[in-house]
Amino acid sequence: MRRHWSLVLAVAILGTATAARAQSGVSEGFYKEGVKLGEEARRSGDDAKLTEALSRFQKAAALEPKILKYQLNLAYAYDWLNRLPEAQAAYEAAIALGPRTKEAHDGLGDVLRRLRFHDRAEKEFKTVLAMDKKDFSSQMGLAAIKVDQEDLDGALKMYQAALKSNPKSSEAAFKAANILWRKKEYDGAVEHYRKALQIKPEYTEAQFGLGLALKEKGDKEAARVELKKSCQAGIKQACSHLRKLDE
Repeated sequence: MRRHWSLVLAVAILGTATAARAQSGVSEGFYKEGVKLGEEARRSGDDAKLTEALSRFQKAAALEPKILKYQLNLAYAYDWLNRLPEAQAAYEAAIALGPRTKEAHDGLGDVLRRLRFHDRAEKEFKTVLAMDKKDFSSQMGLAAIKVDQEDLDGALKMYQAALKSNPKSSEAAFKAANILWRKKEYDGAVEHYRKALQIKPEYTEAQFGLGLALKEKGDKEAARVELKKSCQAGIKQACSHLRKLDE
């Protein structure tokens, strides 16, 4: 009888293991489909496809809720669709599974910032920077909080730190230039707009900003060149400033 029970138990364990492997295979299949759909959605800007990706990540996470990559990609999908409370919950679930996952803390920080929970967002970004003091995304996140709070000096400091961490970031150069322009430090603004354009020559917003900064410096001819380029690129405000410059 005891041997028979042992045999039944062994068969039950084998059956459970087989079912678990089958479930794991199904969930991984959903996850891979979600990744593929998500990549296609980001390339095409197709929100419908992104919603399909979300449904795959939801199924994968429902089958195996303790798999970090399923929760993290579920959070990304909610985030991309601007479903912020759901993204927050998924990022928090990912952090519970992997407390030192920088991407989860950074994503949560960005969501909390957009929800205007600035103190909590700052804590998440600083958690990442404690792990990697040169983490670009968290530096940019802290800078964005400073902008939200109208702390221009603090924002400039963080954008310049981010630019030092990633010297090829046209975004960091452009945003630092915008802060310098708001502070009426036009020489610095011109320098940073030009740096952004050096990194990304087709950056029309930086071209427009450069034109405005040159105009404020009194260099009308150089401003006209930049404003004309940005007007031709489709920035209507640049066209308006160009007309006023020619009056």
